[in-house]
Amino acid sequence: MGIKLGFFRTYLYSVIIIGLIGLADAVLTFLRIHLPLYARLVSLLLFLFFFFNIFSMAVFRKTGLPRVAYILPLYYVISYVLFLSLGIYLAITAIIPSWLSLTLIGIQLASSLFEIVFSLYLLTKFSSDQAQ
Repeated sequence: MGIKLGFFRTYLYSVIIIGLIGLADAVLTFLRIHLPLYARLVSLLLFLFFFFNIFSMAVFRKTGLPRVAYILPLYYVISYVLFLSLGIYLAITAIIPSWLSLTLIGIQLASSLFEIVFSLYLLTKFSSDQAQ
């Protein structure tokens, strides 16, 4: 294939870690366990991961990875902006429907599972491509 995959693999492993943190965060939120320090650390981590995804897209482009490699970074950037916008809107309007909390927990669970499964898929896909 001729493409250096070291950074890409590192990126995918970091996505798996972020996905596992997302699963843990969703479960803790569902169980109504609030850990202020944990929430701050996760928020900071996700904020930094937003910029890491922008950086990753530039690296992916430079290394010539196929378009499928861009799915996760684009997904993260778009979802971060959408959920940040939703949070700002809800904070300004102070209207929070009762069903919203469970809906967001469900979305977080589903998206974390998607991140983990898709990362594992890409890891196996690019490992098998390199073996050929």
